[in-house]
Amino acid sequence: MVLFLFPIFGPAFIMSMMSTPSVKVKLGTVHYPDKPIVNLKLGTIQLTHKPTASLRYSFAAGDGDDNKTLVVFLNGLILPQSSWAETISQIAIKTQEANNLRPHLLSYDRYGQGLSDRDPNGTHDIEDVVTDLYAFLQAFTEKELNSRSPRHLILVGNSIGCAFARLYAAAYPGIVSGFIFLDSIMAHIDLASLWPDPDDPRFDEKELPKGTTTDQLRHIRTIFDVYSSNAEGLDRSGLPELLPLAYTPKLQGPDGPPWITVIGHDPDTFAAENERSYGVPQALVNKYINPIWHEYNEGLTRLTEDEERRAGPAMAGRCGHFIQRDDPVLTAERVLVMLHKTSCTWYTR
Repeated sequence: MVLFLFPIFGPAFIMSMMSTPSVKVKLGTVHYPDKPIVNLKLGTIQLTHKPTASLRYSFAAGDGDDNKTLVVFLNGLILPQSSWAETISQIAIKTQEANNLRPHLLSYDRYGQGLSDRDPNGTHDIEDVVTDLYAFLQAFTEKELNSRSPRHLILVGNSIGCAFARLYAAAYPGIVSGFIFLDSIMAHIDLASLWPDPDDPRFDEKELPKGTTTDQLRHIRTIFDVYSSNAEGLDRSGLPELLPLAYTPKLQGPDGPPWITVIGHDPDTFAAENERSYGVPQALVNKYINPIWHEYNEGLTRLTEDEERRAGPAMAGRCGHFIQRDDPVLTAERVLVMLHKTSCTWYTR
C-alpha cells in the first residue's frame, strides 16, 4: 500500500527497507507540525466474556469511507499503549506530507496494563491474551468500523507483543497481511536459562567476562525468571511450549505467505540499558544474550515461506529494547513500507 512513498523516502530508502541483510538503521528525522493532525479517539470496550472489566484503546481513524486497512500496535510487558503515540503521530504526519491516505491506527492496553482494568479473573496466561485480542478486535470492528472487517490487518509488536501476534495469526490463519517485530521476545526459552547457573557443578567461573561475578549471575537469573511476578498479572510460563522455535509455526496471510519485517535492538545500547535498569554488567549481556538474540531474529524472518516477503533482521541504531519509544520515526517509516507492500492499490489519494 500503485503507492508512492518516493516523495518521502526516495527509491533507495524503499529498497533498503525491503532488503534482508542485517544492517544498522539510522535514527529518522522527527517532523513537528504547527498543530496536531491526529484526531486520536480514546475508547472503552467490555468483552462479552469479561463484562465487568474494561479495555482502553486509542484509535486514529483512517482516511476515506472505504478504508479497509487496520494497523494494530501490540504492547510488550512493560510499556503501555502510550508508547506508540509518537509513532502514530509520525505516520499521520508522513502520510499527510506525501498526500497519501492514512490507514486506521489502533493501540490498546491489555488487562492489567496502562489505562485498562485488572483482569476480572485476577491473572491471565498467554492463551487468554490471544483469545482476548480476537474478541477485542471483533468488538472494535463492530463499534468503530461499522462491522466492516479490515481487508489488510497489520500487527506491529514489541517484545512479548510479537509472540502474541504470532499466536493470534496461528490461531486465526489467513487474517494478518503483515507483521513488524520490534525486538521480539525470545519466546522459545526461559530467559533466565540464557545465563549460566553458577551453582551447576559444570559451571566454570573462568568463562565469566573479566570484572563479573557469580553473585551477579545469581541476581540476574532471579530477575529474568519466567515465574517472576509482573504488574500486568501475566503468566508467561507456557510461552516456550507454545512457540518452541523462532521459525515455526509458519504464518499464513489472506493472499498467501504474509510480509514480515524483523528489527532488533542496537547491542551496545541494549547492554547499556540493562546495566542502567537492572544492574546487569554490559560484558555479560554481550557475551550471553546479544549473539543468541540476533540468531533468533534471523529465525523469525523465516515465519513466512516467501523469501521475497522477508525483511531483516535489521538493527535499530541507538535503540534499546523499546524501539518504538527510542525511535518512533523509524517505527513509523517501517509501518509505511509495510503498507506499501501489503495494500498498495488504496494508498495513494
